[in-house]
Amino acid sequence: MSKNISIIILVDALGWELLRLMQPSTYVHFKFKTRTILGFSSSAIPTILTGKLPIEHGRWNLLYRSPQDSPFYWTKPLNILPDFLLEHGITRKLINEISKRLCGAEGYFSSYGVPARHLHLYDVCEKKNIYKPGGIPGSTTIIDYLDESDVPHQVFSYHDASDQVILDTIASNRVADGPAVYFAYLAELDAFLHKHVGEDCLVRQKVDWYLQKIDDIVEKAAGTGKDVRVFVFSDHGMTPVTKHYDLIADLHKAGIDLEKDCMAAFDSTMARFWIEPGAVRDRILTVLDHCSAGRILHDDELQRLGVYFPDHRYGDIIFLMNPGTLIFPNWFGTYAPKGMHGFHPDDPHSYGVYMSNVDDYHPDSILDLYDIMKKEIDLQREKRF
Repeated sequence: MSKNISIIILVDALGWELLRLMQPSTYVHFKFKTRTILGFSSSAIPTILTGKLPIEHGRWNLLYRSPQDSPFYWTKPLNILPDFLLEHGITRKLINEISKRLCGAEGYFSSYGVPARHLHLYDVCEKKNIYKPGGIPGSTTIIDYLDESDVPHQVFSYHDASDQVILDTIASNRVADGPAVYFAYLAELDAFLHKHVGEDCLVRQKVDWYLQKIDDIVEKAAGTGKDVRVFVFSDHGMTPVTKHYDLIADLHKAGIDLEKDCMAAFDSTMARFWIEPGAVRDRILTVLDHCSAGRILHDDELQRLGVYFPDHRYGDIIFLMNPGTLIFPNWFGTYAPKGMHGFHPDDPHSYGVYMSNVDDYHPDSILDLYDIMKKEIDLQREKRF
């Protein structure tokens, strides 16, 4: 039986701004805010798992231009269908499921954000399960490091069970002759906050539930005489939505056909365009330059943020909305959430959180979390011999 346990819990969207709503934890005393990166979980979580920026691990937005590798290659003949049928919810769901099966995808897989007529030109960056060894080809993740170590461990994610089942399972294993390291990714708080951010009472209850579950794990494990080291952190926070802006309408009013004149992707907080130099590009830039709801991110800023890709696979033009302002309608869905992430990392609500019952590490950024996890694995290896 291991007398030392490191419990690592990644809670999606647990932001620094939520700390003011939390009841004090019995065991998790040390707290730091962590700067996230520009983008969504599709880039932030790979950054946590690898300790690298998106320009190094290659993951930024979920969809990127790559016709030669597209899992949607088979959809091009469907373009003979009328728009109302091709963009119907059932059609898009079928396209998603068939494409996922054809390429054997195990990770988070989605076709939303671009027109169905253009899908054959895009690839999905997360076809593999990133919580398994080899999940991010070309990079070594903390899951790979665990798999190659001689430290008994167990990894959980939404692919395995619900957040409650995961936390209850870790608690129930406290007396087993089992893992010295637990890694758990908890996904459900993110969806809850999209719907309820700003409803402080409900949010407090939800976050307190997570902290109480974690406190219970520490208390029960410590009661068996084990030295329990717990680390709780997030990929980003959640910004309350205060405004909606119809950027697509602005472009249509300027006479731009977003299917014929260019390739484009519209998510909740970001618009991306692929287009050659010329009159249409100039008209798009004029619309964006005159839009006060957001701003164009130029190459020098994208480089500073670690998300500049010279081949422009993620877009030739990147337009980011102001914190709290949602592109709506957009091409990702018909639901307008109360909270959203994916705004600029400088937005106070974008900051994630790091909490622990030990004062050994003081991270500033989600980039620091990989080294913390690696050191804990090494520590457990040393303690076992």
